[in-house]
Amino acid sequence: MSTADLRYPPQTLWADYVRASAGALLCGVPLLLIDVNRWLGFFLAAGFVLFALFLVRTALRHRTRYLLGADTLCADGPAGGIVEWRRLDRLKLSYFSTKRDRSDGWMQLTVGSAGGRTVKIDSSLEGFHDVVERAAHAAGEAGLTLSEATRANLKAMGISVAGQELTV
Repeated sequence: MSTADLRYPPQTLWADYVRASAGALLCGVPLLLIDVNRWLGFFLAAGFVLFALFLVRTALRHRTRYLLGADTLCADGPAGGIVEWRRLDRLKLSYFSTKRDRSDGWMQLTVGSAGGRTVKIDSSLEGFHDVVERAAHAAGEAGLTLSEATRANLKAMGISVAGQELTV
């Protein structure tokens, strides 16, 4: 298996930059230009901090590339990490719904290996399915016991792990 160079799509990142900047401006400008009462100021400051953190997170994602290889997943960037597939000791695949009927949302994969840092990626990453497939294969080889939610989310993606089938 050759190494795949994976990144978040530019259109996704730019949309996040716009949302984060607009939120920070809408919360920050009133604090600078208008005399607001203490409680409103508290909520505007909290909103500003949240949007500023979202902006920093987006910049980190922009600067990080993920290298998927046969032996490792490497997050090459400011908050990087490496996961060795043969030493995989944690795998969690979560689904976050944006609608009550669960018809829309995103997935987040969290993987880690002994001695390495935990790497988190979400389903907007180009090649997300390939990473999840490789992680599931490594989990099967390592004999990891996966949570029921993780197994259900893997099944929803059409991926199975030997010995980890869902019981109905």
